[in-house]
Amino acid sequence: MLVHKKARLALSVAGVAFSVLIMFMQLGFFNGLNDSQANLPPHLNADLVLLSAKRTHLNKTNRFNPVRLAQAAAFDRVVQVTPFYEGQTAIKNDEDLLKTIAVVAFPPGTGALNAPGLPPRADGLNLRSAVLFDRLSREIYGSASPGKNLTTSDGTLRVAGETAIGPNFTRDGYLVVGSNTWLGAGKSPWLSLGLIRLQPGADVQAVKSRMLAALPADVTVLTPEELRAREIAFTVRATPSGAVFGLGLIIGFVIGVIICYQILFNEITDHMPQYATIKAIGFSDAYLVGIVLKESLLLSILGFLPGFLGGWLLYHQIQATTRILMYMTAGRAVFILFLTVLMCVIAGFIAMKKVLRADPAEVF
Repeated sequence: MLVHKKARLALSVAGVAFSVLIMFMQLGFFNGLNDSQANLPPHLNADLVLLSAKRTHLNKTNRFNPVRLAQAAAFDRVVQVTPFYEGQTAIKNDEDLLKTIAVVAFPPGTGALNAPGLPPRADGLNLRSAVLFDRLSREIYGSASPGKNLTTSDGTLRVAGETAIGPNFTRDGYLVVGSNTWLGAGKSPWLSLGLIRLQPGADVQAVKSRMLAALPADVTVLTPEELRAREIAFTVRATPSGAVFGLGLIIGFVIGVIICYQILFNEITDHMPQYATIKAIGFSDAYLVGIVLKESLLLSILGFLPGFLGGWLLYHQIQATTRILMYMTAGRAVFILFLTVLMCVIAGFIAMKKVLRADPAEVF
């Protein structure tokens, strides 16, 4: 009965797919904001990260004394500590305009970052004034191919290569330099982060607990995963993104329920004689309810597939245009599939009231 009229079925599937697409986009923007704001921690090549206790989120610039990193190096099971600096500079783009860009620095050869395109030991940064340009940076910086000289507020830097970190809502791109270049430009020797590597097989949480108990209260210790999770939690609390995109997700869900209900209601209305006949020959109300629910499930699957495809294409297009991370993960796709099935089932339960009122006398 659902597929009998092909044109109506196509419009029905399009309506459900539209609702699915709305939910995918709201979820994508919400996670895109969070993933982009926390894009640096996943690239940190460390088991533990030392940072200022006052640095409640990564957009703050609180630094700590390098002595604290030296103290952390004395703990059992620690095999390497790496100073990590963060700041910003201004570079001239192709139109000769100064634009601010984020800068990260660390000693070359330490393997502090594992960003795509970055050599494992970043030995190219040994040269003074050598820089790696984040190729995912926004277009406002112009071209920065290897071998090009960049005019910055800290002097001229030569592009030795490229990496891929990506911008977020507060930073439009990154430059990666060696600590010799950073300190040579007169930047602060105090640290933004301290990267701590442990022996293979070491109990990370146990070492972390010992450090927190022994180190002064002006620093704290987190794993890179905990640092990322804390950054996402702060973004959700400090911005209205959760409320805005959550409301959008709810609106998309409600739209889907209404669309699916109208589809099922019209289908039931058109086929009331058939439902009445089924009831007249002895089938129970439960059987009629099962038919409606099967139609609901079929609509949810048929509508989810084009909605998923449209969401996947839009995710890629938005990420390519804005450089905001829009990941279509299996977990997020399954979550939207669950919502799609749920909204169609709810619509089916609402529409089945008309089926239960089917009168066998209507057959005659």
